[in-house]
Amino acid sequence: MLTLGVVQTGELKECEIRSLDGELEALCASVDDVFARPASRANLRAMVRGLLSEVPRKNMWQLAEAAGHPNPDRLQGFLAKAAWDADELRDRVRGVAVAALAADDAVLIADETGDIKKGTKSAGVGRQYTGTAGRIENAQVSVHLSYGSSRGRTLIDRELCLGRHWSGTTADHERRCAEQGIPPERATEVATKPELARRMLERALEADVPYTYFLADEAYGQCRALRAWLEERCVRYVLAVPKDEVVPLPDERTRQARGLYAVVPEEAFERRSCADGAKGPRDYDWATVHLAPTVQGLERHLLIRRSTVLNKKDKKTGQFVREISYFLCHTAPGATLAALVTAAGQRWMVEESFQAAKGQVGLDEHEVRKWCSWYRHTTVCMFAMAFMVAVRSRLILCQPPTLGPTVNEIRRLYDRIVLAPARAARTWLAIHWHRWRTRHQIMARTSHYRARAARTHSP
Repeated sequence: MLTLGVVQTGELKECEIRSLDGELEALCASVDDVFARPASRANLRAMVRGLLSEVPRKNMWQLAEAAGHPNPDRLQGFLAKAAWDADELRDRVRGVAVAALAADDAVLIADETGDIKKGTKSAGVGRQYTGTAGRIENAQVSVHLSYGSSRGRTLIDRELCLGRHWSGTTADHERRCAEQGIPPERATEVATKPELARRMLERALEADVPYTYFLADEAYGQCRALRAWLEERCVRYVLAVPKDEVVPLPDERTRQARGLYAVVPEEAFERRSCADGAKGPRDYDWATVHLAPTVQGLERHLLIRRSTVLNKKDKKTGQFVREISYFLCHTAPGATLAALVTAAGQRWMVEESFQAAKGQVGLDEHEVRKWCSWYRHTTVCMFAMAFMVAVRSRLILCQPPTLGPTVNEIRRLYDRIVLAPARAARTWLAIHWHRWRTRHQIMARTSHYRARAARTHSP
């Protein structure tokens, strides 16, 4: 007999896949009060089902076609003009994710991602470094808060970065921000990525989200203002820091992190795996150094990670050396090395969250320009992701997570068994959409050529 639709090999029954449509409808019904009009509720369902489908590109055109709409106007209006609060939906998404993923090893992780964009009109766009491309590109960069545990991981909050390209008090700047619908309080400030992460974490703490540690990379770990705020709120954290970060010692002296590594005896290092990777356990040599405690009575540690092989080329000597990484930890008294190593290894869950959100629900395939539309599109993508991780969390309750279906498998089966037949039944729309696209492309091309000619001949 199959229980919960899963056998020992992780296989799913067709009837269980078909029942997911009812689960999705129930989840959408639970947030109906967020939307003032029935049309918006229907558009939410259409957009979420489109995001979970295998349309070639998940922009408004193709999502509308998959939903059977005659044109993308309804979904575009849903993101740009309809009356609903994206922050309220975000809070509901967080509740769904926490209910599904809460566990003894749950963590909160902050990190940023970038979407390569063309032009200068989209809110927050500008030439800036993005890890997506690994270089400076014209892009939108956003900071996200991820929630993860042994039961899964997903994104639960988001903030769009407005860099120097969108800061200022000139009339031209105010006009540009007003065109994109950027709130005046955000248009006049330059909020750094650590500050945006602090705001999202504050919302999670106010919602009593259960967690063990807050994790982030060097961009956030080296921000002393963020660390001071975390310690004031007694937030336990494991933050990556650069090698020249100055840390306080118990005797009131200070020293750089790399200086402490130089005096750690070799016998203090222990070889441990921080997580299982694609090629097996990720083994490193680890050591901790006790630092000055906080005024709240919690402990600080410097966690040192050293690679087990020579894998980094020294810029000065040209020889290969071991890669050394540093983590500043704020923990309850008595925290063990094993617990800190496990926490440090969990930070990669945010990368998996980004990969799933972009690869499965089109987080980076939006074609929106305005501030409001970006927040709404991102929140609906998070809603679709929360649904999938909630389904997977339920399915793996009775067996090890490694035997259960992946999020990718659940979404693919749901599309092939439930959504694809519904799309096939609307083949009569194909000619209509061909005609509509042709007319739209001609109008857009004419408009672009006319605008370019006006700029060329202007004095």
